[in-house]
Amino acid sequence: MKGRFTVAKKTGFLGSATVGTKGQIVIPADVREAMRIKEGDKVVILRGPREGSVLVLRVDSFDVLLQKAGIADDERTAMAAEHKPTE
Repeated sequence: MKGRFTVAKKTGFLGSATVGTKGQIVIPADVREAMRIKEGDKVVILRGPREGSVLVLRVDSFDVLLQKAGIADDERTAMAAEHKPTE
């Protein structure tokens, strides 16, 4: 995908992925690099503003978003525990 699309923009289209037989997606390498997502990083998956849309955030970015929304530390901790990923 490099060359066809730029991942330097702050918002917008970054790439595409295919859902595999186990429901997994692979985030393209150039997108992971631009978003500073490394192997082993945890991400949060949110329902997007439109039907069928999904947002993917690094956990630390999600925490900052919650802080800016005024959600207290104990509430953020409770939310994180409630939505702990299953292995």
